[in-house]
Amino acid sequence: MTEEPARAAPPAETEGDGAPQKPPELQKPPKTRRKKSTLRLLVELLLKLALIAAAVWGALNYVVGVTIHYGNNMYPAIRDGDLVVAYRLQRPFLNAAVLYRRDGALRMGRVVGMPGNEIFISEDGALSVNGVAPAEEVFYPTHRAETGQIEYPYTVGEGRVFLLNDFRSDTGDSRSFGAVALEDVVGPALLTLRRRGF
Repeated sequence: MTEEPARAAPPAETEGDGAPQKPPELQKPPKTRRKKSTLRLLVELLLKLALIAAAVWGALNYVVGVTIHYGNNMYPAIRDGDLVVAYRLQRPFLNAAVLYRRDGALRMGRVVGMPGNEIFISEDGALSVNGVAPAEEVFYPTHRAETGQIEYPYTVGEGRVFLLNDFRSDTGDSRSFGAVALEDVVGPALLTLRRRGF
């Protein structure tokens, strides 16, 4: 048996000046490639931010309504400075505290009358719905509004709800301007975050 002659190692690749060339994985990428990579990452980041912004916008316009409640017309359930989150996808129901639009502003009120209900407030402030006094957890007595054209008994029209404030002294609600259209009701209060200090 004869031994095969040892094969000579292939000559190392050299650059133009004769120095050995680095393997491809160790070579620095061209500057243009790095610029494209950075630009691509920036575009992806901007797209993600745009998608997040679109999702938040959609949620605020079609799922929830958020506002800071000013005033004490819903005291003590909702107080001045509380952050209120309303759920747009749920229709208002009896005794729910709801967020609604009135004169270009967001307000709060409690549903005491549904479509078709007959509302009556006596001269001494006793509230009745369909001839029955509701079991309310209100700490302040009801009274007739000094202003407004509401005549009792008052029948709530179709597609409307009758709203009263929890604090019913010197505050405006359906006693002054009548039942509120359902299309103006944002939704029932889903969450209330109390301002610190209360």
